[in-house]
Amino acid sequence: MIIDGYNVIYAWGIDTSNLEDARKELLDALDDYAGFTGEPILVVFDGYRTNNAGSDMRFGLVDVIFTARGVTADTYIQRLARSSPQPVTVVTGDFLEQLSVFGSGSLRLTPAELKLLICQAREKHLALIHRSTLSGKELKQKLYLDAISNN
Repeated sequence: MIIDGYNVIYAWGIDTSNLEDARKELLDALDDYAGFTGEPILVVFDGYRTNNAGSDMRFGLVDVIFTARGVTADTYIQRLARSSPQPVTVVTGDFLEQLSVFGSGSLRLTPAELKLLICQAREKHLALIHRSTLSGKELKQKLYLDAISNN
């Protein structure tokens, strides 16, 4: 999964008065999601208007790229999607980027859809934790009800 970092931050309404804190909030949520799902995640942040040469780092389970000066996150993501030997999922709310992603044969998720996936993964994880804290008769009843509902 490739994520347009600032696009998601703004779409989710994360407070951007301190961009470092905003990035950390997003990366914390994505790190949890990667832990729940095992899905590889790459977040691309736009360095287009900076004087930086670009950089990459690891935040928990999430790979992070800061593009170099003059390179937009959109351009970087589109190149990755086009060069990937298999379809990738790109998370962006940018309509032109979505069209480019579709054109490369990849998939797209909107920031809202990603947020929903993260919430679903958290709920599933919490249910597993709850199940593991049950004992004896409670656990047997829960497993029985799960088995019935899955049939």
